Amino acid sequence: MDWLNLIINVVAIFAGLALYLVIQNSKWGKEHTQYQYAVMLGAILLACIVGGILRVTVKALFLS
Repeated sequence: MDWLNLIINVVAIFAGLALYLVIQNSKWGKEHTQYQYAVMLGAILLACIVGGILRVTVKALFLS
């Protein structure tokens, strides 16, 4: 099993979840609940981007 990619994926998922929770629990998020699906989609997209950046960075720093 590739533990490095597993850890990176878990970190990226929690980053996306944290962003979603911060936005939805903010004043703006509570006032604009009709955008909940779009915020969730954006958080997932950000999690994918964070995971990709982490994967490239970690492999460049530690596996080169």
